[in-house]
Amino acid sequence: MNEKIDIEFANKIYKYIKNNMSIETFMQKFNINYNELMGILELLSIYGKDVSLMRVDDTVVFKKSSPKKINSNINKRLPDELIHTQLAVVSDTHFGNIHQQLHLLNLVYLEAYKRGIDTVLHCGDLVDGNYTNRPEQPRQQFLHGFDEQVGYVVDMYPKVKGITTKYILGSHDESHYKNGQSTVSKWVSQCRPDMIYLGQDHGKININGIKLVLDHPGDGSAQSLSYKPQKRIEILESGYKPKVLLIGHYHKSYYFIYRNVHCIEVGALCDKTQFQQKKGLSNIMGAYFLDIYSDKLGNIEYFEAEEIPFGNEDIWDEAFKDKKKVKKLVIN
Repeated sequence: MNEKIDIEFANKIYKYIKNNMSIETFMQKFNINYNELMGILELLSIYGKDVSLMRVDDTVVFKKSSPKKINSNINKRLPDELIHTQLAVVSDTHFGNIHQQLHLLNLVYLEAYKRGIDTVLHCGDLVDGNYTNRPEQPRQQFLHGFDEQVGYVVDMYPKVKGITTKYILGSHDESHYKNGQSTVSKWVSQCRPDMIYLGQDHGKININGIKLVLDHPGDGSAQSLSYKPQKRIEILESGYKPKVLLIGHYHKSYYFIYRNVHCIEVGALCDKTQFQQKKGLSNIMGAYFLDIYSDKLGNIEYFEAEEIPFGNEDIWDEAFKDKKKVKKLVIN
């Protein structure tokens, strides 16, 4: 199977598996043996789907890790004593690349609007940039240079009443500065007051007392989904640790808790590029909706990270289709 089919298969299997479902029931349903089941679980693990096996009496059942974190004292507090925060998180849109998926970004914003979410966080690489050391890059773009790519963000990025986008810039955005000291954030935020710049590669924000950090690393991804994010958390000093760390760049989708930090690797909203194909890099597409209850000091009592995966059927892999077919999402 190719990678797109793998991701689609993993998403469907993960949705089908239920907690405490007997593995015998699953194997009979799909007519597979135990070794094949182990292969499926390994595939799920590769794409960040944590499913384990446990024995209950004489039956082996599935146990899915829950993305919810409820502190032991949650029952001591009434819901109306807590602050409810809802956020949407996206990353790596790479506008200007022929594999961009603006229509999927529009879907995320439309769903955020329906849910009453007023803040979307973007973890960097708004645009595809211009790498002079990648001679193949211009052939993979329908927008070239600073003016075309930044103008496209200003004109085409979703504009939804009541929603503010807070973003950082990534390495692809920064390539324009390295080439000619042109800063993406200056013109985007100047022309789009609904888009607020938080920083280059790294941005801190406090929402309802909750400390969040948006991070766009510059290194390559590791085989283990959690290894690089864990290392980034380990270098944070205790007094400066956020409650939530949101990481772009890796084009992976994974949620875990480490050192009391809720960490999310946010999937991309651009299909696999030629550069990724040449380097043998996987590309997981998706977004996250966060549902958080916290106290007045920003201590999280309840946290749910809802992954919004996009499979093969959602992706437009025809070059330039996104440019030709998608209209700007505007809700006044």
